[in-house]
Amino acid sequence: MKFNIKKSIFCVLLLGLTAIGLSYVFATANTGTSIAEDCLSDPTASAVSDADETGRITRFLVLGTDRAAGLTDSIMLVTVNESENTASVLQIPRDTYANYTDHDYRKLNGALSALGESRIKQLFSEAFGVRVHYFVILDLSAFGTIVDAIGGVDVVSPQEMHYSDPTQGLEIHLPQGTVHLDGHSAEQFIRYRSGYANADLGRLDAQKIFLRAFAQKTASLSPLELTRALSTVLTKLQTDLDLPSAIRIVSALKRCSAETFPMATLSGQAVQGASGAWYYAVNRAGAARMRAEYLLPRATDAAEFDPNRIFDRPQTERFHRIYIAPEADLPLDDA
Repeated sequence: MKFNIKKSIFCVLLLGLTAIGLSYVFATANTGTSIAEDCLSDPTASAVSDADETGRITRFLVLGTDRAAGLTDSIMLVTVNESENTASVLQIPRDTYANYTDHDYRKLNGALSALGESRIKQLFSEAFGVRVHYFVILDLSAFGTIVDAIGGVDVVSPQEMHYSDPTQGLEIHLPQGTVHLDGHSAEQFIRYRSGYANADLGRLDAQKIFLRAFAQKTASLSPLELTRALSTVLTKLQTDLDLPSAIRIVSALKRCSAETFPMATLSGQAVQGASGAWYYAVNRAGAARMRAEYLLPRATDAAEFDPNRIFDRPQTERFHRIYIAPEADLPLDDA
């Protein structure tokens, strides 16, 4: 029972941050014991957390992977302040340029494949200048399954969405306005980007809309409905988060509000490389501000964002100008 409860938190973490705490409470409600009682019955539950001791700041690297393509489709850094019962999400565009390999492919969505689970936390910890405590990796093939398992989600679509790619077997046709998404149409909603003026950034904004709606829907489920829903994706998930830490973090998350937890996209701008491929170039000043606001660095963390300059590409002027520009100057017209 405890093993399944442990994994339940991760599924909801990826697809609806605020719903974690509520979901965990619901999942344990039918046992007749509280979360604290259930945890304390386990002698390992008193183990010291891997999180920062001062202020109880815990950070997760959350990755949604497309195993068929071998790439990461969704990248988020989630920060939980357990002392103040708050949480925040920093989205990182998958096409972000990062110098993490000697090979030519340097989009951040290839980092997990290139580095593996053992080094992926280290990459993000060093790049963002904060300690990333845990990783959560979910195979996105489970995405539609869990949306169907909770009965779908209602969202307000910002625009009509139409896209056809026979080579991928991908057809996207969604109306503007309020729409009920089942598993298939939810995948269309979060994958669509070709019709947005800002392409992948528009897709990230749509994912924010979906995450909030998913969190609200998950919070409304009964314990039995939640348990059934989460059981559909347990085999699709990998994590290094231990059960005692999960219990402790949930006690803070369950007091967060789905309407108020902040979500933002890492500061930067889309730019075309010499090969014609599009990248997302990070703006260092804006990212440093977001690091302070969303990742809550501690005295033991690095003094700055990107100390090794892996997000800079000084040999390419367009990339470098975005990286060093004042945040207020974005977007640069000639980048």
